[in-house]
Amino acid sequence: MQIDSTGLFFSAANSAAMAGAQVSKEQKSSKIKKKSFASALEKSAYESELIQEGFPIEIAEMETEEAAVYLRDEAEKAADALRQSQMPDKFADFRKKVSVFMRYIEKNNFEVKVKQRKGFNSKGQPLPPRVQIKIINKDLDEMAAYFLSSQKDTLKMLAKLNEISGLLVDLLAS
Repeated sequence: MQIDSTGLFFSAANSAAMAGAQVSKEQKSSKIKKKSFASALEKSAYESELIQEGFPIEIAEMETEEAAVYLRDEAEKAADALRQSQMPDKFADFRKKVSVFMRYIEKNNFEVKVKQRKGFNSKGQPLPPRVQIKIINKDLDEMAAYFLSSQKDTLKMLAKLNEISGLLVDLLAS
């Protein structure tokens, strides 16, 4: 009986490759499990950060622009509800939604750089720092400007309501 050395070689190489593939699959699956756990932790931390900052949890899965559009739509719905009935709860809801939208735009659209300046002013005090605000995303900035211009009448009404509320408080205080 004759043993074919090439067949034996290929057989050994094949079994070694299969064993290596098995180890590789096990390592990959453990890395995937670790990555999915780490990503779940990151997602949970991001969601809790959003909640602490007063943002709705629905925007956690969205991209920045999608979240901005969602928040804008929520504010527009609240504005429509306020136009239909000028009740205090509708007013508070609109005010909250607009402030959430503007805080989100501020958080995700602007980068503030503060540079400490050397020297002193004429009174001997250190010079105030130089502040530079950089707009990161022009589209978000334009969306915020359009939203504010489209809600101008509602915001004027809110200003008048605030003025009247202030007068009532002053009246009660005196």
